[in-house]
Amino acid sequence: MPKIAGRFFSKAEIDKYRGEFKKKHQPLAHEPKNPDENRQAEYFSREILQQLLDTGCDGLRIYYGVAPETNGEIDPAGTAMMRRLFLVPVKIDEKGNGRDFQFKAIKNTSGEKDGIPGDGGAGGGLPCPGFCNP
Repeated sequence: MPKIAGRFFSKAEIDKYRGEFKKKHQPLAHEPKNPDENRQAEYFSREILQQLLDTGCDGLRIYYGVAPETNGEIDPAGTAMMRRLFLVPVKIDEKGNGRDFQFKAIKNTSGEKDGIPGDGGAGGGLPCPGFCNP
């Protein structure tokens, strides 16, 4: 696995591929049938991304998941299972194998030391629609 992966896309290319996803995406059973009303993205702040990058990782994986939520926030007691994104730091070994690795987060979102050994990544971004421009 190369340490450098990905490339930059123009806004027009991204808009095109996002549009194709919206046309072809099959909503979960409880999601709205209108593609404009379904989850399209999540916002993660610079502070969260920086903490992940500061773990010494070579890059990030972004996993799709389904998690219970209440009012747009991941909540183990939540009743709605919604699509969510999870960002996980990856370290590439000398053989080129990329592995998710655990770390201790430096601070929580309030700026206080918070992490526990074995943190696996970040999630709970602000979902769009909801937190996005019209």
